[in-house]
Amino acid sequence: FNSVDFDSYCKILFKSALNNNIYSIGITDYYSIENYRKVVDYRKQLKADDYFSEEDIIRINQIFLLPNVELRMLPVTKSDRLVNIHCLFNPNYIDSLENDFFTSISFDSHKMNKKGLIDLGKKLHNESDDIKAYKDGINAFIVSTEQLQKLLNTNLEFRKNTIVVVSNSNK
Repeated sequence: FNSVDFDSYCKILFKSALNNNIYSIGITDYYSIENYRKVVDYRKQLKADDYFSEEDIIRINQIFLLPNVELRMLPVTKSDRLVNIHCLFNPNYIDSLENDFFTSISFDSHKMNKKGLIDLGKKLHNESDDIKAYKDGINAFIVSTEQLQKLLNTNLEFRKNTIVVVSNSNK
């Protein structure tokens, strides 16, 4: 969606969901559930106004919000692109993700959490601005199949609360 800020994004998101009878939305971020948390917080603070009616808010609160973390993973495809893989999480499990997921996977000695991604971006591009370094870290971070498989094999709670999805395309 094109929006000027996050509140506008949420308004468009939920209005589109209402208009199209959507009952479940996956909030997708690379290596993060930050925007998922923001959408959940936005929904909690909704009040009837000129944009949403009381009935709209009831329906919005019935929409199942799903945290979806997108990862880039080896091997590369025939078109020299990394494979995109998604981890869909049980919303009741998100408080465990920092410990069970984001700090359990690393690339080039950097954890897959916000600090690790910022540090990776700074290392690669000698960047002092944390926001730019974070984006650079996201663009550079690669998850290995072995690390994700090991996590699924060794952490029962993670495995029980995660669905791993690989996108399918002709490339």
